[in-house]
Amino acid sequence: MDITEMKNLWSSLGAQVRDCSAQLMAMAGDKSASREDIEKKNGELQDLQARLTAAKAAYDQELAAQGAQLQPEKREEKPMNTEIRKSNEYARAFAFALRNGLKPSNARGVEQVKVLFDAMTEGGGSPAGTDGGFLVPIDVETQIHEKRRALRPLADLFAQETVTAPTGWRVIDTAPTAGMPAIDEMGTITTPDQPAFVKVPFTLAKYGQIVPVSNELMKDNTAGLFAYLSNWYAKKLVNTENNLLLGVLDDLTGAALGQDPLAGLKTALNVTLDPAISASAVIITNQSGFNALDQLKDGQQRPLLQPDPVNATLYRVLGREVRVLSDAQLPNATGTATTAPIYIGDGTQYACLFTKEGFEFVSTDVGGNAFRTDSTEVRGLIRLGVSKFDTDAMVLRTIAV
Repeated sequence: MDITEMKNLWSSLGAQVRDCSAQLMAMAGDKSASREDIEKKNGELQDLQARLTAAKAAYDQELAAQGAQLQPEKREEKPMNTEIRKSNEYARAFAFALRNGLKPSNARGVEQVKVLFDAMTEGGGSPAGTDGGFLVPIDVETQIHEKRRALRPLADLFAQETVTAPTGWRVIDTAPTAGMPAIDEMGTITTPDQPAFVKVPFTLAKYGQIVPVSNELMKDNTAGLFAYLSNWYAKKLVNTENNLLLGVLDDLTGAALGQDPLAGLKTALNVTLDPAISASAVIITNQSGFNALDQLKDGQQRPLLQPDPVNATLYRVLGREVRVLSDAQLPNATGTATTAPIYIGDGTQYACLFTKEGFEFVSTDVGGNAFRTDSTEVRGLIRLGVSKFDTDAMVLRTIAV
């Protein structure tokens, strides 16, 4: 199966998922539908969603393989980087470095932290601006990401990739829009169009925050210290990622849903977005937009906003998941009328969040306010960047609130 056939299969499965989801939604509101029929249809929907996920993964893998020859050579990590950071020896050395205010620029030759240097990918203060810290142990990084997922970040709705270089580029192809021409018997096979690849650059920036930690906690058991740092930085990471992703969403030009918001939503999903994108689309809005959607009803006076039949903690509109942010993080637009933003589309095709592997932590008990408060200040750094891929994969609509 070539890449075009893969994309056609993905598109076909997406349409089937959409149809099945609509049927299930109709059955849920139909009192005459039996529980057995609803469960059967729900099972069919889950099966189709699994097939859609598998087809998309295969398509993405093949696309990456075809573009691999155009990729610049990547800088390889030091051998066994991950295995080193999994070890108990590494965790003990990392805790020792935090408690003693050691960082790459002042810890050369310190035997207790030698293992930390074996796992480093960047550190020191030369050239200016590259001053980093020691990479956190794998179990701490895992805790941070687990807590981050519990906070339902926007990053889960977009493509994500871990890189080792601060700059680079990726390759995407432009999908063909025409079929193959007919050929006469013994006729010459023509080449009317060819795959066209486009380079998308990315650049990572450094983001950081200082966390004050009491010296009592710093001297206490290592598990308590790691748990505290993991919980705090997970929250900060979600806010940082969300701000970056909202920044690229803000580039979209909005259009009002108008007097009939339901019709406007349907038009965006049925006409504006490509069918393959529409099938996997999600809806991102704020509290005000969510409340406005919750007031809408379909032609049979049923609420437009429906609980997800598989996960009761989620809501869907026209079969698409709704992700809600606070009005503080995703504010309304004010002018002649107050409107809430509603982003509709497939974030995994719209943009990618790039992360340079590993958080980097260093500490001090004499700098900043640490000396005055008998505490230790821990500085956490991470390098992130966002690049847009398919700008037609997401649209912005607004609704009056």
